[in-house]
Amino acid sequence: MNANSWAQRKDGVPLFLLDNLSFEERMIAEAELIASANGKDSWPVLGLAHLKSVRALPLLYNLLDKYEGKHRLIISYAIYKICNDIGMADIVITEIPRVTGELDLIEILYLLPEIKDDRITALLNSYREHKDYLIAYNATRALGLSTDEVVRKFRAS
Repeated sequence: MNANSWAQRKDGVPLFLLDNLSFEERMIAEAELIASANGKDSWPVLGLAHLKSVRALPLLYNLLDKYEGKHRLIISYAIYKICNDIGMADIVITEIPRVTGELDLIEILYLLPEIKDDRITALLNSYREHKDYLIAYNATRALGLSTDEVVRKFRAS
């Protein structure tokens, strides 16, 4: 979980490693992820979300107030995934316009379908019409829909 180079991080957080741990190892991993979660690095936060770490909630709620944009969205997603706090959907709606980087936005798009809220689904659907091909394409994929229409649309333009 402490990958420090692009080559180590390019395939995303290795959450499958957490799935293969024993109960005791998961407890150790959880403690180490809590110790390393600072809000700037999404990997520990996503690891805690994957573990559904209730012990991490006080830290995550504290971090939520310290960040905006992509980092706040990832922390909100983690809180939602751990305890289904639907208030996190309000934060997503408010924060997503602050994410201006294409790659940052694409990363967030893949987290959003797990937040069960009609406004989030509508937001994702609106990104399917984005002027940027990669954003439209990835929003469509994040929803689990065929990308054929997006590809045709951008090829025609």
